[in-house]
Amino acid sequence: MEGIKIMDMTPYKKHALVLEEINECLSRVDGEQVDEMIDFILTSEKIILVGAGRMGLMLQTFSARLNHLGIPAFIAGTIGCPPIGEGDLLLVASSSGETATVREIARIAHRQSAKIFTITANTTSTIAGISSKTLYLQAPASLHPQQDDSLISKQPMKTLFEQSLFVLLESLVLSLMERTGQKADNLSKRHANLE
Repeated sequence: MEGIKIMDMTPYKKHALVLEEINECLSRVDGEQVDEMIDFILTSEKIILVGAGRMGLMLQTFSARLNHLGIPAFIAGTIGCPPIGEGDLLLVASSSGETATVREIARIAHRQSAKIFTITANTTSTIAGISSKTLYLQAPASLHPQQDDSLISKQPMKTLFEQSLFVLLESLVLSLMERTGQKADNLSKRHANLE
């Protein structure tokens, strides 16, 4: 992305670069893949989400919103996570598609006949190969060679992928609200009240 020059920016203006990169990344997302992801979420009995590191944190926020929507969602590996099986969905976020722990969880879900939907920057990865469907985020993934059409980010490592993942998932919440006919009040009734 040629737009803003990072060295010409004062510290408090660097957010413009970050927002420009996120916008460019998300503008390249395939709308059909987004629709498929929404369909997978709405037709699954429960959703189990898995991602490592910062991607895992992004998925934790989405898991909370799914539960606010009345969609049972759990984080893989946590003490309250139920078993996965046929009719369930494993939602994976892995830029490389090769993170060892995430890859093994995806393989277990595959053996249990669960659906797998993966958000990734590497559509030829092991996890993408066993997924029912994928959503391609054209952002850097530091653990594999860049795909020809991926963006070059001025931010370090996989930051753009993680940021774009968060914004993508937040926008999906709005689409899920529309598809399920819910308003903000419906979600707030399911929000934690032990705060």
